[in-house]
Amino acid sequence: MGTIADMAIPNNGRSVRISAVQFLARTFVCLLGLGAVVWGGLVFPFFWQQAPLNRVASELLHGHAFKMQTLLDEAQRADAVAQSSFCNPTQLHNAVILRLAILDEAMAAANQTLIDSAYRPLYDASRTALSCMPADPFVWLTLFWLDAGKHGFDLDNANYLRLSYALGPNEGWIALSRSRIAFALFARLPTDLANDAIDDFINLVDTGQLYSETAAIFASAAPAVQSRIVAQFATAKPIPRRNFARMLYNRGLDVTIPGVDSRPARPWQ
Repeated sequence: MGTIADMAIPNNGRSVRISAVQFLARTFVCLLGLGAVVWGGLVFPFFWQQAPLNRVASELLHGHAFKMQTLLDEAQRADAVAQSSFCNPTQLHNAVILRLAILDEAMAAANQTLIDSAYRPLYDASRTALSCMPADPFVWLTLFWLDAGKHGFDLDNANYLRLSYALGPNEGWIALSRSRIAFALFARLPTDLANDAIDDFINLVDTGQLYSETAAIFASAAPAVQSRIVAQFATAKPIPRRNFARMLYNRGLDVTIPGVDSRPARPWQ
């Protein structure tokens, strides 16, 4: 058996090891806390800065209107997002919405100077957003609309529309705009995109929530498009199909929808 002094040696070594572990643990916690403070100091202001942009983009999607100057002021925030080192899909998506609203206002005012100045920032914002999040169907649709509108429909920008359909097949708010755009170009669409456009519209009706919007799109479509839609309605759900037919009837459109009973005679007939 060793002496008390001999026995103390391993105990002191153990104490040293325990102290080292405790020191490392405390150091790690301190560094972690310091890192959190530094991260918060760098990142939180960035997100705080973007809060107004998020609000404006959200309200634009809900149909709220803003003065052009407000949109232009917020566009400066969007530029800050694009120039940032952060790849933030939400912020870049919102920047596209904002830039699109500016171009839309310019077109509504028939202000060609403003239209010309708004086009390139929107195009660049779309490209930047897709470089960060290439699976955004709304931005692909926006890019298709921009490119086809400026250069005409071709096989290259047709792929932008294909990607929008493939990546966002069940997003109603995107499909509403997509249907309007696709039906305006329907005669030039290749077979696969024409089929996608019709299916997309039928899916909108099947939501059972967008009768007024889809009826307006149907009413503005060319007769050939309307005929394709009607023929495809055999695949639609019975209740939405019947309600959609009623909405068309109320708009003064006498259209025979497959599987729907004959329309009642109007009072003046």
